[in-house]
Amino acid sequence: MTGTVLGLLFGLFLLFLVGQALWGPLRFLLKIAVRFALGGLALFLVNFCTAFWGWHFGVNALSAFIVGILGFPGLLLLGLIRYFFG
Repeated sequence: MTGTVLGLLFGLFLLFLVGQALWGPLRFLLKIAVRFALGGLALFLVNFCTAFWGWHFGVNALSAFIVGILGFPGLLLLGLIRYFFG
């Protein structure tokens, strides 16, 4: 009986250690995924607001990633790229 309880406690302790080791990278990936989604939403809203003037940005993975990571400067960067090369 004592061996079973000690084995269960040791297993829970190992599960705790593995969870602690994996939480950092998982938190980083979740943060990137949220920024990616918010970047896509920001591009969608900008496209909706600037459709009157004929401006639009392609809502794709790369542009959503740029806007999600860089924020407003990323949106300005996409606008400058579109202005000079588009």
